[in-house]
Amino acid sequence: MRLAQVLFVILIGVLTSACTNTQTMKAATASFQWQSTDKKIALIEPDVVLGELQAAGMFEPRADWTKAGRDNVRNETARLFEARGVKLVMLDPATEHRDIQLVKLHGVVGRAVLLHLFVPGNELPTKGKALDWTLGPGTQGMRSKLGADYGLFIFVRDSYTTAGRALMMLGAAILGVGITGGQQVAFASLVDLNTGNVVWFNVLQSSSGDLRTQAESAKVISALLKDAPL
Repeated sequence: MRLAQVLFVILIGVLTSACTNTQTMKAATASFQWQSTDKKIALIEPDVVLGELQAAGMFEPRADWTKAGRDNVRNETARLFEARGVKLVMLDPATEHRDIQLVKLHGVVGRAVLLHLFVPGNELPTKGKALDWTLGPGTQGMRSKLGADYGLFIFVRDSYTTAGRALMMLGAAILGVGITGGQQVAFASLVDLNTGNVVWFNVLQSSSGDLRTQAESAKVISALLKDAPL
């Protein structure tokens, strides 16, 4: 099982079972100052995968759902920041080899943050509970090219319960055993493109919210980015 899938399973078990739960962290040294004449953020192509939660608990991606979810996440994020007076520069990493590497690096760093800061007992001795993670100075090229002070990265894994899984949940409930249905796990991070440091990070876990629809996507993105310090 890939690391992303392992973390998905871990987080489902670790985060609370509330309808929607978020946990936010800021870097202690972050100042959130703008160097550009207008507030501008590079929105990296969201890493979104939607799929079915099978009876045995396996997550099966669906390409059509994933495309709809990715489009909705991108559009609702742009809408939210526009309302805050922040300009978004859309970045498609498929057009730039260097940017592709940065997106992959952020995926590794983001999952490390999840594992070591949000799963109890996995804190690193040298970092503790501090948001002390970086992508390195390679982000400066992106900053120069786009004129943006920050990069916004969004990661989402969303599963929907199949009929087989629902029947298994019902049978388990009769026996007094709890089995989870479809769940949504997401994280968003702001990266200072001048330093490469992750300056803000938010995790969302929810048992509701259908990213295949625009209305529900707006609610999810509002919750995921509501505390973004911009």
